[in-house]
Amino acid sequence: MQSAVLQRKRLNFMVDPSVAEELSQTIPSGERSDFVNNAIDQALIRFSREKAYEETKQLREKLNLKIGSDEKLYKIIREGRL
Repeated sequence: MQSAVLQRKRLNFMVDPSVAEELSQTIPSGERSDFVNNAIDQALIRFSREKAYEETKQLREKLNLKIGSDEKLYKIIREGRL
């Protein structure tokens, strides 16, 4: 079995100088990849949830559902009536 480090993929992207400085001063060398990986993972989860919320909100508006009628919306989705 390969270790988690060997399974990782190197990416090349830019960060603001202030972010790089803060990262260098705050997170010890050798722990930065884990820190950034975890931060990106959390940001992606939050992004996905916000996207799902916006899609649900737009669908609710399209179907003229009142706020608080999530059960009705979920029932419509489950029954495939869209």
